[in-house]
Amino acid sequence: MNPMYRKTSLFLAISWRNLSRKNICLLFGLFFALSPLAYSQAPLVGSWKGDLDLGFQKLPLLFHFEGNAGNWKGKMDSPSQGAEGIPLTKVLFDGMMLLVEIEPLQATFEGVLQEGEFRGQFNQNGFKLPLTLLKQTGVASGSGTVNRPQEPKGPFPYETMEVTFVSGTEKIALKGTITKPAGEGPFPAVVLVTGSGPQNRNGELLGHKPFWVIADFLTRQGIVVFRYDERGVGQSEGSFDGTTSWQFAEDARAAMERLPYFEFVDPNQIGLIGHSEGGLIAWILGAEQKQLPNFVLALAPPVVPIAELMERQTEDAIRATGAPETLAKSQGAFNRSLYQAIAEADNPASAKNSLTQVLEIHGTQQGLSGSQLEKQVTDQLSSFEQLLDPWFYHFIRTDPGTLIRQLTLPVWAAFGEKDVQVNAAENGDALRKILPDNARHVIKSYPALNHLFQTAKTGAVSEYGEIEETFNVQVIQDMVDWIKQLH
Repeated sequence: MNPMYRKTSLFLAISWRNLSRKNICLLFGLFFALSPLAYSQAPLVGSWKGDLDLGFQKLPLLFHFEGNAGNWKGKMDSPSQGAEGIPLTKVLFDGMMLLVEIEPLQATFEGVLQEGEFRGQFNQNGFKLPLTLLKQTGVASGSGTVNRPQEPKGPFPYETMEVTFVSGTEKIALKGTITKPAGEGPFPAVVLVTGSGPQNRNGELLGHKPFWVIADFLTRQGIVVFRYDERGVGQSEGSFDGTTSWQFAEDARAAMERLPYFEFVDPNQIGLIGHSEGGLIAWILGAEQKQLPNFVLALAPPVVPIAELMERQTEDAIRATGAPETLAKSQGAFNRSLYQAIAEADNPASAKNSLTQVLEIHGTQQGLSGSQLEKQVTDQLSSFEQLLDPWFYHFIRTDPGTLIRQLTLPVWAAFGEKDVQVNAAENGDALRKILPDNARHVIKSYPALNHLFQTAKTGAVSEYGEIEETFNVQVIQDMVDWIKQLH
């Protein structure tokens, strides 16, 4: 559930900033008229970097400008959030004053050139933060990523096949890749299911490709792996927006049911590996008690009710930045009120009214009234619009425990003790208590690993892109050993 961010994993909502499933929301600002100075006074062309100070965390931003007077254009990156190449819809520069509009984020930046740097503000949905941009050298769009030593490199000792399969009543064509070990088989096989957010078959995030790393490792050890682009992502058809976890589960089932048609796959050894929300999908499919899957592996899966998990996620993520405990608790309480309003609503439409009431109460407690209160509520509703998405409406109402109690198949589950998105102690302990008895079950906890199963210092989301390790090898080897000992 990517940040639970709908890209590494679930979803983190905070009162002044909100990470969506599809677009990462940043914060931007300050309107003023541009003065008619000479464009030649400063070379805008190139890359400029600045850090938004969010109070408990700094968010680096990179702007890349090209063009000339009257015809400027560019892109923006937020490396720590995995957002690269966001188009700048308007760039105006007169040699001293700079105006940037970023329509996909409903955001602006306006700054004045002083002593070789742009000093100004970001504005997004009414939230304003100061930002100073400094000129960079040797930086290109998308170049903020670090070395990825685990990325597989050929030649590969296995066969790779591109596969199309159809899912759902809409008959959506999804595209994926199957990696087949050398030899005739039959081999055990797994389908990889990603966490929250639109992801391709490699689970690509912040320059990491964890599903490719996992697929390469498993296939070299005699396991067939099927990974695919989600709906509306990569080469797959359909729309990602508005799709619920249960519909994503239909896609995963369709992928599994495609595997028995290959002679090299053992039809009695087909399982599923799900990460984060993908772990929830593993619970959904396992609880159906159909012929497939034969086993499931869940990486950082949600176990406690999602509303509880999300509140804890907010607090843990803020603590990991070194922020005061009072901020973590107050933000967790604010988010709890938002989640509760949505979870208790009869439908997504009424959820908006409930959310409005919560925001009005919150604004009143801050001392606002009249037009000031109305404006803040309007701005916040726009910022929290993703909370009204059909996916989130159904997601926040989910109690994974009701699914887990129905499982009869073998389960292997793993948690990272530095995970700030799915708390390892809380969810691991809950799983040990409610998972039906089965001698083949394995529940593991890895002390130094974060939500992405990287070796981490604090587990903070901001570290994900800075860490060179894509996925801890010991975890993958443990998965291989368990799958092989099942049969």
